[in-house]
Amino acid sequence: MQETLRGIVLRTVKYGDNSLIVDLFTESRGRQSFMTSTMRAKRSVRSVSFWQPLSMVEFSAETKPNAGKLPRPNDVRTYYNYTDLPFSPIKSTLALFLAEFLSAALREEKENQPLYRYIESSLQWLDMVESSAAIANFHLAFLMHLSRFMGIYPNLEINDNLNFKSQISNLKPQTYFDLLAGTYCDRQPDHSHFLKNQEAQALPILFRMDYPNMHLFRFSRKDRVRILQVLNEYYRLHVPNFPELKSLEVLQELYS
Repeated sequence: MQETLRGIVLRTVKYGDNSLIVDLFTESRGRQSFMTSTMRAKRSVRSVSFWQPLSMVEFSAETKPNAGKLPRPNDVRTYYNYTDLPFSPIKSTLALFLAEFLSAALREEKENQPLYRYIESSLQWLDMVESSAAIANFHLAFLMHLSRFMGIYPNLEINDNLNFKSQISNLKPQTYFDLLAGTYCDRQPDHSHFLKNQEAQALPILFRMDYPNMHLFRFSRKDRVRILQVLNEYYRLHVPNFPELKSLEVLQELYS
């Protein structure tokens, strides 16, 4: 049967001479793949312009396609038209990174309407925002709060019962945050995926950053790169088969 779907384009892969395989995160069915033509006819609903990464599209498709065949979208239209994101060098670089990141993070994501709405509203917010300070921190706030909707939000509460006292009285007590366990611990983990001291203690404050207040967080380029490295490592530890991202290095150089 035909069903009307809304989706956000994650990536496209060329298939043959005149087709694309399009991966979308849909509102009602999670991640889905579709086959579409690359014909560039004027007013064609199958125009390749609909399938740019992070485009928000609405279309109809067969929800139970024939075995071995990907469904083909029909009556395609964009339901949100970006006004600034494709034309701003900084925003478009962020979009390139976010599209690759979401394609990796949502590889096996099922229906999750709160997650869909979070991604949708976040991209619309990025499109409209004008503050350069807010834009500079957008990807950091986005990734931190994305983890909540994916069910991997870290436990940032420091248990008063944890023993942070050093065995040697003249040494300062140390705080450790175990990235693998996603929580604080009172001793250094037996693996390399952890933060300590100031970096560990800064996490609860850092995770208070959101879209309305992120222009107040002033980071150096070095700080911003380090935060992104930690967030990327956290997702690689908690999302199965999370790959190395090609656009990560490009994003790290954005504010150099």
